[in-house]
Amino acid sequence: MKVLTRRSIASRGSSERGSMMIELLISMVVLLIGLGGMLILLVAAMYTNKRAGNDTTSTMVAEHVLEQISAQPANATADLTITDCAGNLLDIATIGAAKGAGSGANGGNGAALTAAGVVDWTQATGAVPAGYDIQYVACGNANTRMIYDVRWNVMSMSAYSRMLVISARPNPSPQTGGLRFVVPANLRTIGGM
Repeated sequence: MKVLTRRSIASRGSSERGSMMIELLISMVVLLIGLGGMLILLVAAMYTNKRAGNDTTSTMVAEHVLEQISAQPANATADLTITDCAGNLLDIATIGAAKGAGSGANGGNGAALTAAGVVDWTQATGAVPAGYDIQYVACGNANTRMIYDVRWNVMSMSAYSRMLVISARPNPSPQTGGLRFVVPANLRTIGGM
């Protein structure tokens, strides 16, 4: 049987000295790596939340224009005027062209909409006929303002009905290397008398 002396106890303790510090450092490194990953997730969630808010507002702005045009009879020719939150008076043309061609975004020169029936955003703003696009200012919390580019096309189906295609997106849209990553809100409806 081995008898523990004071010297043997002291030598045993000296061989374990500093191990607590190493364990503490390792646990701190593991914790920092975990917190770094959580920080990345938090930043990504904040970005996604902002983008979702812009998408929702784009849809609401497009719906506002759609409702204004839909409230008019299908054979109405008078332009409408709406006011955004900045007090700008914006003209909305409602005259439709022949079925399949339409008038307005992608339709003023007789060209059809894209094959999917949505507004083609590759069309330059200056190429959209007057009255078929607006720069709508939407107000948010703490006096923040965001400008939305809204375009639409009106296609007369008959003297009593028409098809409306309205699209909106934030302007300027976030872009990387010239590519825009915001999918515009596209709304379609058929209205009549």
